[in-house]
Amino acid sequence: MVLIPAGEFIIGTDQIDEENRALALGLHKPWFADESPARRIDVADFYIDRHEVTNLQYYIFCQATDHKPPRYWKGQKFPEGQERLPVTEVNYFDASDYAQWAGKRLPTEAEWEKAARGRAGFVYPWGDEFIRGVANLSLSPRAKKSHGLKPVGSFPKGASPYKVHDMVGNVWEWVWEYYRPYPGNTFKTPAYGKKQIVVRGLSYMGVGHFGKKEFLQVIALKARASYREHLNPLARKKDVGFRCAKDRPSFMERVFGITADDRPEKS
Repeated sequence: MVLIPAGEFIIGTDQIDEENRALALGLHKPWFADESPARRIDVADFYIDRHEVTNLQYYIFCQATDHKPPRYWKGQKFPEGQERLPVTEVNYFDASDYAQWAGKRLPTEAEWEKAARGRAGFVYPWGDEFIRGVANLSLSPRAKKSHGLKPVGSFPKGASPYKVHDMVGNVWEWVWEYYRPYPGNTFKTPAYGKKQIVVRGLSYMGVGHFGKKEFLQVIALKARASYREHLNPLARKKDVGFRCAKDRPSFMERVFGITADDRPEKS
């Protein structure tokens, strides 16, 4: 895992889709609508997985707990040669169960975004400009060359400032929280509330049917590290996986191995 140090960072954006480009393209919400307003928040230090959880890691979990494996395995083990691919077709509860078994948890939205953008608040994990080829993203509505999952860590140039890999591209990732408005957000949508769970980090599968120019524009906007999408927590998609996070132990735990439960009570 990678330690993400405590401190402030800016979550979200104040950009506005003034020309309603997203709606003109047939998308379900204006660009930036659920990412505003940008705000500076303080996040305690925490650990996050450097890579997405792989088929091999999930296999060990299934064997240890008798958890039901993903459908595409077509049995008790993943297909040969796919041990380093991200596990997919797992719903929010599958991901949470794995995290708990591993002594971890799913990251919050703020944690995920900080790990992806760094303290400087980059637009993308690698910087402020969209660059082709640094993440496992589809770059054409027709060519399938870039389609398909890749082993975790295959795109080191796309790593975040904290050297966390594949935070954009490969698979969407479940996070801990319901899809809700940020404080001060004015966008209205029936999806807000305790129904849908947030997923982050655009997948390899593309964004639908657009002309080449529009396709790349949509990819570039959805690949931003502040972009939010949401799913039913029961959904199992072939391009959705996850990574885990973990609270950093206290100083006493790290140095002396003493937890709060170990400390003597006052008589």
